Amino acid sequence: MSTPGDSTAPLALTFILPTRNRRDYVGRAVDSCLRVERPGVRVELLVVDGNSTDGSFEALQQRYGADSRVRLIRQTGPPGFMPACFLAVPQVQTPFVTFMYDDDVLSPFWGDMPLEMQRRASEFVLGFSIAGDIRGVVPFERVKQVLMVKPSSLLRAFSGCGRALSSHDLPYSPVCALTRTDVLREWMAELERFTNGRAMRHYFMMERNAGPDLMIYFYSILRHNREIPVFDGPVAQFSAHADSITSGLEPTDLPIGYWLAFRWLCDRLRAEHRSSDAGWCSAYAVRQGLRLILKRVRRGRGRWLGTLLAEVLGLALCTLASRGAGA
Repeated sequence: MSTPGDSTAPLALTFILPTRNRRDYVGRAVDSCLRVERPGVRVELLVVDGNSTDGSFEALQQRYGADSRVRLIRQTGPPGFMPACFLAVPQVQTPFVTFMYDDDVLSPFWGDMPLEMQRRASEFVLGFSIAGDIRGVVPFERVKQVLMVKPSSLLRAFSGCGRALSSHDLPYSPVCALTRTDVLREWMAELERFTNGRAMRHYFMMERNAGPDLMIYFYSILRHNREIPVFDGPVAQFSAHADSITSGLEPTDLPIGYWLAFRWLCDRLRAEHRSSDAGWCSAYAVRQGLRLILKRVRRGRGRWLGTLLAEVLGLALCTLASRGAGA
Protein backbone atom coordinates (compact mmCIF):
# COMPACT_ATOMS: atom_id res chain seq x y z
CA MET A 1 0.00 0.00 0.00
CA SER A 2 1.27 3.46 -0.84
CA THR A 3 1.69 6.07 1.87
CA PRO A 4 1.67 9.87 1.62
CA GLY A 5 5.03 10.99 0.28
CA ASP A 6 6.01 7.52 -1.05
CA SER A 7 7.03 8.08 -4.68
CA THR A 8 7.89 4.44 -5.47
CA ALA A 9 4.72 2.47 -4.66
CA PRO A 10 1.53 2.96 -6.70
CA LEU A 11 -0.68 5.66 -5.26
CA ALA A 12 -3.73 3.94 -3.77
CA LEU A 13 -6.98 5.90 -3.57
CA THR A 14 -10.63 5.29 -2.77
CA PHE A 15 -13.71 6.87 -4.27
CA ILE A 16 -16.61 7.04 -1.81
CA LEU A 17 -19.82 6.94 -3.82
CA PRO A 18 -23.11 7.35 -1.91
CA THR A 19 -26.11 6.51 -4.09
CA ARG A 20 -29.85 6.06 -3.94
CA ASN A 21 -32.29 5.26 -6.75
CA ARG A 22 -29.95 6.26 -9.58
CA ARG A 23 -30.01 3.04 -11.56
CA ASP A 24 -29.71 4.73 -14.97
CA TYR A 25 -26.51 6.62 -14.11
CA VAL A 26 -24.66 5.08 -11.16
CA GLY A 27 -22.97 2.46 -13.34
CA ARG A 28 -21.57 5.23 -15.52
CA ALA A 29 -20.19 6.96 -12.43
CA VAL A 30 -18.60 3.73 -11.18
CA ASP A 31 -17.01 3.01 -14.57
CA SER A 32 -15.51 6.50 -14.77
CA CYS A 33 -13.87 5.91 -11.37
CA LEU A 34 -12.49 2.53 -12.35
CA ARG A 35 -10.99 4.05 -15.52
CA VAL A 36 -8.73 6.15 -13.31
CA GLU A 37 -6.64 3.05 -12.55
CA ARG A 38 -3.40 2.85 -14.51
CA PRO A 39 0.27 2.07 -13.88
CA GLY A 40 1.16 4.02 -10.76
CA VAL A 41 -2.44 4.47 -9.59
CA ARG A 42 -4.49 1.83 -7.76
CA VAL A 43 -8.23 2.43 -7.37
CA GLU A 44 -10.80 1.19 -4.89
CA LEU A 45 -14.45 2.13 -4.86
CA LEU A 46 -16.71 2.14 -1.82
CA VAL A 47 -20.35 2.34 -2.92
CA VAL A 48 -22.84 3.11 -0.15
CA ASP A 49 -26.40 2.40 -1.23
CA GLY A 50 -29.04 4.34 0.69
CA ASN A 51 -31.55 1.48 0.53
CA SER A 52 -32.56 2.04 -3.09
CA THR A 53 -36.00 0.92 -4.20
CA ASP A 54 -35.42 1.00 -7.99
CA GLY A 55 -33.27 -2.15 -8.19
CA SER A 56 -30.03 -0.21 -8.57
CA PHE A 57 -28.28 -2.01 -5.70
CA GLU A 58 -29.11 -5.40 -7.21
CA ALA A 59 -27.90 -4.17 -10.60
CA LEU A 60 -24.64 -3.01 -9.03
CA GLN A 61 -24.19 -6.39 -7.35
CA GLN A 62 -24.67 -8.18 -10.64
CA ARG A 63 -22.35 -5.87 -12.56
CA TYR A 64 -19.52 -5.38 -10.04
CA GLY A 65 -19.94 -8.17 -7.50
CA ALA A 66 -16.92 -10.04 -8.89
CA ASP A 67 -14.70 -6.94 -9.10
CA SER A 68 -12.42 -6.87 -6.06
CA ARG A 69 -11.91 -3.12 -6.49
CA VAL A 70 -15.57 -2.38 -5.75
CA ARG A 71 -17.07 -2.76 -2.28
CA LEU A 72 -20.86 -2.53 -2.12
CA ILE A 73 -22.51 -1.84 1.22
CA ARG A 74 -26.02 -1.01 2.29
CA GLN A 75 -26.46 2.09 4.42
CA THR A 76 -27.27 1.49 8.07
CA GLY A 77 -28.28 3.99 10.71
CA PRO A 78 -29.80 7.39 9.84
CA PRO A 79 -30.81 7.95 6.20
CA GLY A 80 -29.40 10.72 4.05
CA PHE A 81 -26.30 11.71 2.12
CA MET A 82 -24.13 12.96 4.97
CA PRO A 83 -24.82 9.91 7.19
CA ALA A 84 -23.75 7.77 4.22
CA CYS A 85 -20.51 9.72 3.98
CA PHE A 86 -19.88 9.40 7.71
CA LEU A 87 -20.54 5.66 7.50
CA ALA A 88 -18.03 5.24 4.67
CA VAL A 89 -15.05 7.36 5.74
CA PRO A 90 -13.92 5.08 8.61
CA GLN A 91 -14.00 2.10 6.21
CA VAL A 92 -11.51 3.55 3.72
CA GLN A 93 -8.35 1.44 3.55
CA THR A 94 -6.19 3.56 1.22
CA PRO A 95 -4.00 6.59 2.07
CA PHE A 96 -5.89 8.90 -0.32
CA VAL A 97 -9.60 9.42 -0.83
CA THR A 98 -12.31 11.58 -2.36
CA PHE A 99 -16.07 11.54 -2.82
CA MET A 100 -17.85 10.80 -6.07
CA TYR A 101 -21.48 11.60 -6.88
CA ASP A 102 -23.66 8.98 -8.53
CA ASP A 103 -24.72 11.20 -11.42
CA ASP A 104 -21.35 12.80 -12.25
CA VAL A 105 -18.62 11.61 -14.59
CA LEU A 106 -14.84 11.79 -14.26
CA SER A 107 -12.67 12.75 -17.20
CA PRO A 108 -10.78 9.78 -18.72
CA PHE A 109 -7.68 11.87 -17.88
CA TRP A 110 -8.59 12.31 -14.18
CA GLY A 111 -5.81 9.84 -13.33
CA ASP A 112 -3.24 12.45 -14.33
CA MET A 113 -3.98 14.21 -11.03
CA PRO A 114 -2.80 11.48 -8.64
CA LEU A 115 0.22 10.85 -10.88
CA GLU A 116 1.16 14.53 -10.71
CA MET A 117 0.55 14.57 -6.98
CA GLN A 118 2.84 11.56 -6.59
CA ARG A 119 5.50 13.13 -8.80
CA ARG A 120 5.54 16.32 -6.76
CA ALA A 121 5.22 14.57 -3.38
CA SER A 122 2.04 16.56 -2.80
CA GLU A 123 -0.80 15.52 -0.52
CA PHE A 124 -3.62 17.46 -2.18
CA VAL A 125 -4.52 18.14 -5.80
CA LEU A 126 -7.47 19.76 -7.53
CA GLY A 127 -8.90 20.59 -10.94
CA PHE A 128 -12.05 22.20 -12.27
CA SER A 129 -15.46 20.91 -13.32
CA ILE A 130 -17.71 21.46 -16.30
CA ALA A 131 -21.52 21.36 -16.28
CA GLY A 132 -23.19 18.84 -18.53
CA ASP A 133 -26.58 17.34 -19.28
CA ILE A 134 -27.06 14.21 -17.20
CA ARG A 135 -28.14 12.34 -20.34
CA GLY A 136 -24.71 12.70 -21.95
CA VAL A 137 -21.00 13.15 -21.30
CA VAL A 138 -19.04 16.24 -22.29
CA PRO A 139 -16.03 15.76 -24.63
CA PHE A 140 -13.12 15.95 -22.22
CA GLU A 141 -9.60 16.92 -23.25
CA ARG A 142 -6.41 16.25 -21.32
CA VAL A 143 -5.49 19.20 -19.09
CA LYS A 144 -2.00 20.24 -20.12
CA GLN A 145 -1.37 23.17 -17.79
CA VAL A 146 -0.69 22.48 -14.13
CA LEU A 147 -0.38 25.49 -11.85
CA MET A 148 1.65 25.27 -8.66
CA VAL A 149 -0.14 27.51 -6.16
CA LYS A 150 0.77 28.48 -2.62
CA PRO A 151 -1.91 27.49 -0.07
CA SER A 152 -2.35 31.13 0.97
CA SER A 153 -2.89 32.19 -2.65
CA LEU A 154 -5.42 29.43 -3.16
CA LEU A 155 -7.39 30.50 -0.08
CA ARG A 156 -7.43 34.06 -1.39
CA ALA A 157 -8.60 32.78 -4.77
CA PHE A 158 -11.61 31.23 -3.07
CA SER A 159 -12.05 34.51 -1.16
CA GLY A 160 -12.85 36.59 -4.23
CA CYS A 161 -9.60 36.51 -6.24
CA GLY A 162 -10.37 33.43 -8.33
CA ARG A 163 -10.01 35.17 -11.70
CA ALA A 164 -6.43 35.95 -10.85
CA LEU A 165 -5.82 32.20 -10.66
CA SER A 166 -7.80 30.83 -13.61
CA SER A 167 -10.57 31.63 -16.08
CA HIS A 168 -12.44 28.58 -14.77
CA ASP A 169 -14.85 28.82 -11.85
CA LEU A 170 -13.27 27.49 -8.68
CA PRO A 171 -14.44 23.97 -7.78
CA TYR A 172 -16.61 23.16 -4.79
CA SER A 173 -17.33 19.50 -5.54
CA PRO A 174 -14.93 16.88 -4.12
CA VAL A 175 -15.02 14.97 -7.44
CA CYS A 176 -12.45 17.54 -8.64
CA ALA A 177 -9.95 16.88 -5.85
CA LEU A 178 -7.97 14.21 -4.03
CA THR A 179 -6.83 14.44 -0.43
CA ARG A 180 -5.38 12.30 2.35
CA THR A 181 -7.66 9.90 4.18
CA ASP A 182 -6.52 11.09 7.60
CA VAL A 183 -7.38 14.66 6.57
CA LEU A 184 -10.88 13.58 5.55
CA ARG A 185 -11.34 11.86 8.91
CA GLU A 186 -10.29 15.03 10.67
CA TRP A 187 -12.71 16.99 8.44
CA MET A 188 -15.51 14.69 9.56
CA ALA A 189 -14.81 15.37 13.24
CA GLU A 190 -14.40 19.11 12.63
CA LEU A 191 -17.69 19.28 10.71
CA GLU A 192 -19.49 17.63 13.62
CA ARG A 193 -17.88 20.07 16.05
CA PHE A 194 -18.74 23.11 13.92
CA THR A 195 -22.41 22.17 13.51
CA ASN A 196 -23.10 20.64 16.92
CA GLY A 197 -25.67 22.65 18.84
CA ARG A 198 -26.00 25.22 16.02
CA ALA A 199 -29.39 24.68 14.36
CA MET A 200 -28.72 26.68 11.18
CA ARG A 201 -25.29 25.17 10.62
CA HIS A 202 -26.64 21.68 11.18
CA TYR A 203 -29.62 22.22 8.88
CA PHE A 204 -27.66 23.48 5.88
CA MET A 205 -24.45 21.50 6.21
CA MET A 206 -25.62 18.19 7.68
CA GLU A 207 -29.25 17.88 6.63
CA ARG A 208 -29.11 19.58 3.23
CA ASN A 209 -25.49 18.79 2.31
CA ALA A 210 -24.75 22.44 1.49
CA GLY A 211 -21.19 23.46 2.30
CA PRO A 212 -19.34 20.39 3.63
CA ASP A 213 -17.73 19.74 0.24
CA LEU A 214 -16.19 23.23 0.14
CA MET A 215 -14.98 22.70 3.70
CA ILE A 216 -13.01 19.65 2.45
CA TYR A 217 -11.07 21.98 0.16
CA PHE A 218 -10.41 24.48 2.93
CA TYR A 219 -9.36 21.85 5.45
CA SER A 220 -7.02 20.17 2.93
CA ILE A 221 -5.46 23.49 1.90
CA LEU A 222 -4.87 24.48 5.53
CA ARG A 223 -3.14 21.16 6.20
CA HIS A 224 -0.80 21.60 3.21
CA ASN A 225 2.53 23.36 3.74
CA ARG A 226 3.82 23.43 0.18
CA GLU A 227 2.60 24.47 -3.26
CA ILE A 228 -0.53 22.66 -4.46
CA PRO A 229 -0.93 21.28 -8.02
CA VAL A 230 -3.97 22.83 -9.72
CA PHE A 231 -5.04 21.33 -13.06
CA ASP A 232 -6.20 24.32 -15.07
CA GLY A 233 -9.11 22.69 -16.86
CA PRO A 234 -12.13 20.40 -16.42
CA VAL A 235 -11.42 17.03 -14.82
CA ALA A 236 -15.04 16.05 -14.08
CA GLN A 237 -18.57 16.63 -15.29
CA PHE A 238 -21.09 18.03 -12.84
CA SER A 239 -24.51 16.81 -13.96
CA ALA A 240 -27.08 19.39 -12.90
CA HIS A 241 -30.68 18.18 -13.03
CA ALA A 242 -33.99 18.35 -11.19
CA ASP A 243 -33.28 15.26 -9.04
CA SER A 244 -29.77 16.15 -7.85
CA ILE A 245 -28.88 15.97 -4.16
CA THR A 246 -29.34 19.73 -3.89
CA SER A 247 -32.76 19.70 -5.54
CA GLY A 248 -35.44 21.39 -3.46
CA LEU A 249 -33.04 24.02 -2.18
CA GLU A 250 -34.19 27.61 -2.47
CA PRO A 251 -31.76 29.72 -4.60
CA THR A 252 -30.14 31.28 -1.52
CA ASP A 253 -29.91 28.02 0.46
CA LEU A 254 -26.86 26.54 -1.26
CA PRO A 255 -24.91 29.84 -1.04
CA ILE A 256 -25.66 29.94 2.70
CA GLY A 257 -24.12 26.49 3.10
CA TYR A 258 -21.03 27.61 1.20
CA TRP A 259 -20.93 30.80 3.27
CA LEU A 260 -20.87 28.72 6.43
CA ALA A 261 -17.77 26.95 5.09
CA PHE A 262 -16.14 30.39 4.82
CA ARG A 263 -17.32 31.17 8.34
CA TRP A 264 -15.49 28.08 9.56
CA LEU A 265 -12.40 29.01 7.54
CA CYS A 266 -12.23 32.49 9.07
CA ASP A 267 -12.43 31.07 12.57
CA ARG A 268 -9.72 28.53 11.79
CA LEU A 269 -7.36 31.09 10.28
CA ARG A 270 -7.67 33.32 13.34
CA ALA A 271 -7.09 30.34 15.64
CA GLU A 272 -3.90 29.55 13.70
CA HIS A 273 -2.79 33.22 13.95
CA ARG A 274 -2.75 33.63 10.17
CA SER A 275 -3.83 37.22 10.43
CA SER A 276 -3.38 38.33 6.84
CA ASP A 277 -5.27 35.36 5.38
CA ALA A 278 -7.95 35.75 8.05
CA GLY A 279 -8.41 39.39 7.07
CA TRP A 280 -8.88 38.56 3.40
CA CYS A 281 -11.28 35.72 4.11
CA SER A 282 -13.30 37.66 6.67
CA ALA A 283 -13.70 40.74 4.49
CA TYR A 284 -15.01 38.57 1.68
CA ALA A 285 -17.27 36.52 3.97
CA VAL A 286 -18.81 39.56 5.68
CA ARG A 287 -19.59 41.16 2.32
CA GLN A 288 -21.07 37.95 0.90
CA GLY A 289 -23.05 37.36 4.09
CA LEU A 290 -24.64 40.81 3.90
CA ARG A 291 -25.54 40.17 0.27
CA LEU A 292 -27.18 36.89 1.20
CA ILE A 293 -29.23 38.61 3.89
CA LEU A 294 -30.49 41.19 1.37
CA LYS A 295 -31.37 38.44 -1.10
CA ARG A 296 -33.29 36.52 1.58
CA VAL A 297 -35.21 39.68 2.49
CA ARG A 298 -36.07 40.42 -1.15
CA ARG A 299 -37.26 36.86 -1.69
CA GLY A 300 -39.37 36.95 1.46
CA ARG A 301 -37.41 34.12 3.06
CA GLY A 302 -37.60 34.85 6.77
CA ARG A 303 -36.43 31.47 8.04
CA TRP A 304 -32.87 31.57 9.42
CA LEU A 305 -32.63 35.29 8.65
CA GLY A 306 -31.98 36.33 12.25
CA THR A 307 -29.47 33.54 12.80
CA LEU A 308 -27.63 34.38 9.58
CA LEU A 309 -27.47 38.06 10.58
CA ALA A 310 -26.06 37.07 13.96
CA GLU A 311 -23.41 34.90 12.26
CA VAL A 312 -22.38 37.74 9.92
CA LEU A 313 -22.25 40.34 12.69
CA GLY A 314 -20.36 37.95 14.95
CA LEU A 315 -17.78 37.38 12.24
CA ALA A 316 -17.47 41.13 11.60
CA LEU A 317 -16.91 41.86 15.29
CA CYS A 318 -14.36 39.06 15.65
CA THR A 319 -12.51 40.37 12.60
CA LEU A 320 -12.40 43.98 13.77
CA ALA A 321 -11.07 42.85 17.12
CA SER A 322 -8.35 40.69 15.60
CA ARG A 323 -4.96 41.35 14.04
CA GLY A 324 -6.49 40.50 10.66
CA ALA A 325 -8.52 43.72 10.64
CA GLY A 326 -5.74 45.72 9.01
CA ALA A 327 -5.31 43.15 6.23
